[in-house]
This record gives sequence, structure tokens and C-alpha cells, in this order.
Amino acid sequence: MEVHERRRLVVATAFTLIALPSIWLFDRDDPSSRGPSGVAAAGVATPEAVAAATTPTTQPEVPIFLDNTIVAVAPAVIDIALPDAPGEREAVGKASYRRYVDSEITTPCTTYLAPSGATITVTNIDNGLAITCTNTLGVAKPADADIVIDTDVYVAIADLVDAPVPVRLSW
Repeated sequence: MEVHERRRLVVATAFTLIALPSIWLFDRDDPSSRGPSGVAAAGVATPEAVAAATTPTTQPEVPIFLDNTIVAVAPAVIDIALPDAPGEREAVGKASYRRYVDSEITTPCTTYLAPSGATITVTNIDNGLAITCTNTLGVAKPADADIVIDTDVYVAIADLVDAPVPVRLSW
């Protein structure tokens, strides 16, 4: 050990040997302390034990859910709005994106749910944004998506990191 470390150890030990007994001396007469009592160890009843033995016991209250005097009100009926089921020229699925290379159509998309060449309105169910594209069957469709939209068109309805997104298709 170095000299400085030895001095630090001696100072810390001296501080501990002085601080702990002084804390105990200043705190021992505090009535709020919950430490063990020396009287109880000798077999003599403490004032708290005597007071607890003489206090009358009371019956606990009946829990509120067992009390029949309180009338429980039935909850109100909540109406939940659900969209209509898809018609014969509509479908619900998931949309993803791909870059269409050398496409003659400005807004191409690919889906097997609509006929080839159909103009499809794609509506993002999460945010209500919609685009229109033409079904070209021009790229391979991944297994986790029902429609593939050109990347430049897809960003109009959703962020690229959210793909695939739930969509409603109509043609």
C-alpha cells in the first residue's frame, strides 16, 4: 500500500469509530425510533404492550362488494363503428413497395386481387390516405403483402419503415 492510501484508511477508520457511537448516543432517547426496547428483553411488559392489551377490539367493516344496500349501476352500452365488409370490387390486404424500373405507367402497382390493367384506389386503413394506381402485374409480389406499389407512390400513403401497411383496395 502506498503512504497516501494508508492515511486515507486511517482517517476513514477513525471517522467511523467516532461517528457511529455519537449517532447512537444522540438517537437513543428519540421516542419515534423503532429499535428494540431493553425492558422487554428483561421480561417486563412495555407501555405499548400494556396499551395494546387494554384497547377494545372492533369488528372489521363488511367489504363494499358484499354489502347489498349499495345498488350497482349497469354499464352503458358502447357503440363501436366498424367499416363495411368489402364488396365484390373491393378487397382488404397489406401493401408493400418496390421500385418499378422502366415503367411506362406513372403509378404502377401489382396485385392478384384485381384484374390486370384496372385502376385501383388504395386507402391506408391506419391514416385514411389514398392513392390511385394501375395494376400492371409487373413485379413479383412478396408473401407478406397483397399489393406492391411503386416506391414513389407508396410514400404518399405511408412511411417506408411501416411496410407492410393495412389497406383497402377498390377498383
